[in-house]
Amino acid sequence: MKNLIFSISRFRFSTPALFICTLPLLVACESTPPELDSSLIPEAQQKDYQLTLSKAKACPIKLMELSDSRASRDLLVGSGNVAEDTLYTLLQQSLEKMNVSSNIDANNSVKVALNRAFVKSLGTNMVATVLLNVEYMPADAEKYSPVTVFKGKSMSVNVSEEESNQIAIDAIKAAIDDATKRIKSSLLHNCGDGLSEIEAI
Repeated sequence: MKNLIFSISRFRFSTPALFICTLPLLVACESTPPELDSSLIPEAQQKDYQLTLSKAKACPIKLMELSDSRASRDLLVGSGNVAEDTLYTLLQQSLEKMNVSSNIDANNSVKVALNRAFVKSLGTNMVATVLLNVEYMPADAEKYSPVTVFKGKSMSVNVSEEESNQIAIDAIKAAIDDATKRIKSSLLHNCGDGLSEIEAI
């Protein structure tokens, strides 16, 4: 999978502005607080959080384009390497888990690009960060929104040198999952009234 393109048509990559939120419809950006990290949700609000997440998962969105637009495709972690194919596969699986797929017949659609993915070591801790560029087109629109950046983040503690590569993959996967949850939650109000009766799982 050297040419990483998963779309109805071939992509032409451009260099998007990283930290710009220009569309009121999509309100997640670099400054988005980690509100979808369930470990940070107070116990009294866990039910509401789970309900929102259940609705977000139930909302079908058609994936029109999926690409890896990073300048450097491989992710170096210590002496190891997380290949571009691995990151691309993790992103595709995470979107499918959140009901975003090219196989879905839905009126709302998105274009998603992996903009950045990096891992930092802080002592024995490892922090993974992912930035996804998203363009969205609701059913009643004729063109896609400007690019909005969604950020996902995760942390692993007490990481040993021997385990750093696999832990980095797990951390990146968690960061990607975090970002895709943000995408779906931000678009929830466009999914119609059919989700109103869904109960938290």
